Amino acid sequence: MTRIKDSKTETIIHEILLWKQTKMLPEQYCDFLLALYTEGAGINASQTAEPQKKPFLKEFLISISSIVISLFVIYFTELSIVLQTAILASFVGLLMGVGIYYTKKQFSPLLLYTSAACILLLSSIKITGEIFEENTSQLYITLFLNCFIWIGAGVKWKMNYFTLAGCVGAFLVGIYILL
Repeated sequence: MTRIKDSKTETIIHEILLWKQTKMLPEQYCDFLLALYTEGAGINASQTAEPQKKPFLKEFLISISSIVISLFVIYFTELSIVLQTAILASFVGLLMGVGIYYTKKQFSPLLLYTSAACILLLSSIKITGEIFEENTSQLYITLFLNCFIWIGAGVKWKMNYFTLAGCVGAFLVGIYILL
């Protein structure tokens, strides 16, 4: 019976260490819980949780495969525009969802958000081309809207790379229109 209790206590202590490391609870709460479960004995350096490694490879594979499949759906299939839009919107949703998950785990979702923005840009250009039959003024409006979405997302979520990309994109589209 004591072995089962010790096993449960070790599991709880391990979880509290992970909460402390990932800042799921404030540090003083975790210290209090650790003192409670270790009966004031504290924890050894050997019992501390190992730091989590950044899942860059998974993030990279998800991003690249989503972009490749999106390009395939846009340029190499004869699906209806509604079906293409649904598929591309699901990829954007998937990338945003995984990005939010990584953010909660305190990893940088930069690649995922950038991939979602690229797919949104490609799909909006494709939809604009299909609906307005290659009307250049509508294409410029679509490009400006994408840039303003990037700027808004960058300002709201404090992602400077999106703010910069949106500003540079709007600037370049404006120069292209003037020339």
